[in-house]
Amino acid sequence: MQLSTFEFTEYLLDSNDVDTNARLTIVAFCNFMQNFAGKDAERRGFGITFMHQYGLVWVLTKIGARIYEYPCFGDKIRLETWVRGINRIVTDRHFIAYDKNGNKLADAITEWALLDVKSRRPQLIEKYFHIREYTADKSADVEMPKKINLPQNMTVIGQRKVVYSDIDLNQHVSNIKYPEWYLDTYDFNFLHNNTVEEFELNFLYESKFGQIMTIKKKENGKNHYGAITRESDAKEVFRIKLKWQ
Repeated sequence: MQLSTFEFTEYLLDSNDVDTNARLTIVAFCNFMQNFAGKDAERRGFGITFMHQYGLVWVLTKIGARIYEYPCFGDKIRLETWVRGINRIVTDRHFIAYDKNGNKLADAITEWALLDVKSRRPQLIEKYFHIREYTADKSADVEMPKKINLPQNMTVIGQRKVVYSDIDLNQHVSNIKYPEWYLDTYDFNFLHNNTVEEFELNFLYESKFGQIMTIKKKENGKNHYGAITRESDAKEVFRIKLKWQ
């Protein structure tokens, strides 16, 4: 059966997906995109089942998103995804979220790299997969995610020890934990009374169970920047940029 270039799925927002205002969280949105990307890749023959045979893994490296309106608890959202391009060792997958009436809620672009599980080194994508036949000449309406340029004089605002519940199937910290940790540094009232208009995430290196992570922050008007580093070697593992409304 010939698969369409564009794939769609639906999510019904429950209590685990929303914040204190019953609005979708950006962490839940990232989780939706990642899960849908995995299911779409599996259907096309380059998902987790195939990769395990060759000791490979897809790693999410960047996300860039713009949110126009937040759906709420009990709402159903329709998510569209497709692969836009391939550049040797990375590929970009695009998403658009719609409400039940077809109104656009958000645009997002994700970047993925293919790694060898043992060496953790990037692999040439088209050596293993024929992804190009599924690509589409269409882009989500947001800038391609890039490496975030952090401002100087970032302030250390806390530390976090990696615990078992932070670890995913690949035995490293699940990537959704990093923005979660960063957002946890904000005051309750700020998060309750403000929403994110745009966000960028960079996933740079892995973290393991028991490691101590240092969280840094810098606010510049509506733009807030964050970074998370490993205490053991001062290696920066994550960067984030949020534009608040």
